[in-house]
Amino acid sequence: MMNTEAECAVASRFNRNSFLRNTSFLLSLYWRSEEKIFAWCALIALVTLSLLGVATALALNEWYKHFYNSIQELNAHRFYTLISVFLGVVCFSVARSVLTTYLVDIFALKWRRWLTNYYLSEWILQSPQPDQVECHVDNPDQRIAEDINKFTYSTVYLACGLLYTLASVVSFSVVLIAISGSASLWGVTVPAYMFWVAIIYAVLGMYISQKIGFKLVSLNNHQQKSEADLRYCLVRFRDRNKKGYGKAMRSSEKANLSNKLDISLANMRRTVRVKVRLSLFTESYGQLSLLFSSLLAVPRFFSGAIKFGDVMQINSAFGNLCENLSWFINAYQDIAEWKATTDRMISFDEALAQQVKISTSYRDLIRLSN
Repeated sequence: MMNTEAECAVASRFNRNSFLRNTSFLLSLYWRSEEKIFAWCALIALVTLSLLGVATALALNEWYKHFYNSIQELNAHRFYTLISVFLGVVCFSVARSVLTTYLVDIFALKWRRWLTNYYLSEWILQSPQPDQVECHVDNPDQRIAEDINKFTYSTVYLACGLLYTLASVVSFSVVLIAISGSASLWGVTVPAYMFWVAIIYAVLGMYISQKIGFKLVSLNNHQQKSEADLRYCLVRFRDRNKKGYGKAMRSSEKANLSNKLDISLANMRRTVRVKVRLSLFTESYGQLSLLFSSLLAVPRFFSGAIKFGDVMQINSAFGNLCENLSWFINAYQDIAEWKATTDRMISFDEALAQQVKISTSYRDLIRLSN
């Protein structure tokens, strides 16, 4: 196995030089395979479902305005009609959500199956010396058994979330600009002031979350490696124990395994501390956004410029825009884990390529010497 310093050096090299290029290569493998028709069809379906989700959110935002205005106006007929409309929108939203979840799981499953078979072939059949791959990366078995699973599911899940977020930001920006009105600040009129407040609020939140959680990528990378090292030592002990171990040897193995466990737990405790701080901030940030938007919108209601339904629509639009602008904050832990897994996949792919390169150079050298 590689030591920790070597592994970190490999990961940092990819991060610094060609992470995006290598990630694009990993992603493109499936879309250029024999299953590319399914891959592209599934991608189009997920894009469509994500956009339908944004359309549903916009419909509910408009619904808030009419529903609460009907309460303020004591319009019972309109109130019950809007209840029926709400039930219809909810039924459609639930069906879309269930279908999206199903398609994400099926897509990730098929992608994992293909990518696993691809790397099994590269490692076992194409690599001239499969056992030498471990000289370049630790635990190639974990890269195939676990990292591919995490990589495929997390990529699909995060991509759907990012697409929904981008479409929502554009849509609710237009809505909030149209309905938020203007405000005077030190004699200067600021048009669409709530839109700009939402932007500032989200950017500030992203900056703080990055400062709190930036260590999660390296911590997750170390955690995956330490867990793999512990599992490797357990498997090695099981295989060697078949030959019979003396008591002294078993005590030595027990001490080694305990040391590996302590390394893993120590890293886990550092990860937990960072996650607690990040969760404390993200939960507070999310809860305060509703109060913040109400404080900004209610003065116009008290002055008679807007109705109660308009306040609720503004709150909904502000909340949706802040939530989607804050997607990076809420998904930071998932992104950090995905980044660590992708680093490991890239280093594994590079190790396989390096083996082929070494073998080719060796054969060329032999041919020239003959």
